[in-house]
Amino acid sequence: MSEQSKTDPLGRADDLVAAFGVQDRAVRGRVVRLGETLDLILGAHDYPPAVARLLGEAVMIAALVGDALKFDGKLIVQANGDGPVSFLVAEHVSGEGVRGFAQIDRQAALAAGARAGVGELLGAGAFAMTIDPGAGMERYQGVVELQGRSLADCAEGYFARSEQTPTRLKLAVGEHLAPGEPRRWRGGGAMLQQIAGDGARGDAGEDWTHCLALFDTLADDELVDPDLSMGELLYRLYHEDGARLEPPRSIMRRCSCTRERLARVLASFGEGDQEEMIRDGRVEMTCEYCNRAFAFTSAEIAQAGRGG
Repeated sequence: MSEQSKTDPLGRADDLVAAFGVQDRAVRGRVVRLGETLDLILGAHDYPPAVARLLGEAVMIAALVGDALKFDGKLIVQANGDGPVSFLVAEHVSGEGVRGFAQIDRQAALAAGARAGVGELLGAGAFAMTIDPGAGMERYQGVVELQGRSLADCAEGYFARSEQTPTRLKLAVGEHLAPGEPRRWRGGGAMLQQIAGDGARGDAGEDWTHCLALFDTLADDELVDPDLSMGELLYRLYHEDGARLEPPRSIMRRCSCTRERLARVLASFGEGDQEEMIRDGRVEMTCEYCNRAFAFTSAEIAQAGRGG
């Protein structure tokens, strides 16, 4: 074991996100590694491989950007278009975790091919990020056109046009097959951003060029390699400058679809609407995110409406 791996706060664990800095350089960044969390999100639906990778990218963008919020709230990443994937969304909720799903034309998505990118899958459309502080506070949303091969490209364009912040994202999603185990989705990603220079750091533009050149050497297989931690990757990139890795935070799959909440949603509909939903004496609902199915009787819905 190397000296770096002994002091690596991330180790080879999955489902973590952490901030990092480069000593005396005007840059900041974050890294994310998702294993079980991403497999649960993507495995809940039988997405074609290209769609699963696209949604996995959205989930990691939500984790990287959402973790940077200075307050407890929600970060929503959305994309919609006129292609086989008409809509996809990923959410990060502070202190809770991430979730996501995609609405697709399955046959058209399969026909697009396993390596299809944003253009083939989403077509012409928009990419948006929404910050929701919660507690009745006003939301902020930025929207840009879909441009580029990947959602990472779209997010970089968003930061350039909406935030005027030079940003680079490296994201990789793939299936890992261990001996005697089923295939599992996993992903890894990193985000690098320029910050304003000062007397101690020096020229921000020079720092950005230097750190970006090293950052761009990250390879997809390194980002998803279960035997290579994100801390070790950062050490490889910036050991000569000095990389500072902050304590990590866990990223779990979250979903708000409880029976109680869904029953209240059904109770909010009028009696005529409820009657139209009933099949064989029950109303069935399936969560778009986790794909769990729920069934309710009229009595359960009425009880929920009374606050029971």
